[in-house]
Amino acid sequence: MRKRTALLVAAMGVLLIGGAGGADAADNSAARQAAPNGGGSQKNRCDTSSVIGGVELVTSDVTTETNCVNYAESGVSEQSNRCRTHSVIGPVTVNLSGSDVTQRTNCVNISKSGEVTKQSNDCKTTSVLGPISIGTGEVTHETTCTNIAGADPTNGAAKQKASTAKTASGTQGR
Repeated sequence: MRKRTALLVAAMGVLLIGGAGGADAADNSAARQAAPNGGGSQKNRCDTSSVIGGVELVTSDVTTETNCVNYAESGVSEQSNRCRTHSVIGPVTVNLSGSDVTQRTNCVNISKSGEVTKQSNDCKTTSVLGPISIGTGEVTHETTCTNIAGADPTNGAAKQKASTAKTASGTQGR
């Protein structure tokens, strides 16, 4: 009984500190039926939540990256990404060596044919208290959202039907 209780407490501690994440990919059949040529949808949903997290102890340059990418040659009517990262405290970076730390989220939708009718990105990182950096060195948080349609070189001139790029970044330290 003690061993089982100890394992349960350890597992809950890992979830509490490190966070619990999830990813989901969905295809809405109603969108597929309404679209020209029966095109479907590509959707990513990446959610990470934690009380304290993530905690990084840094001794050399580090880059942490989360990528949500939809790519289609043709036949897709909708592409969307929804990425959420939330923590009550954090992320916390303890930089022992003055190294550079980059934490990056990329949400990208690419339709090579350009026949997609809707592309969207909804990325949000929130923290009640944080991000927190301890030590010297530079800590950069970046979020990049990009939609590209009509990038097929066989179409002659590449047509940019839906193209937006949003970048939000912040730098702390030194």
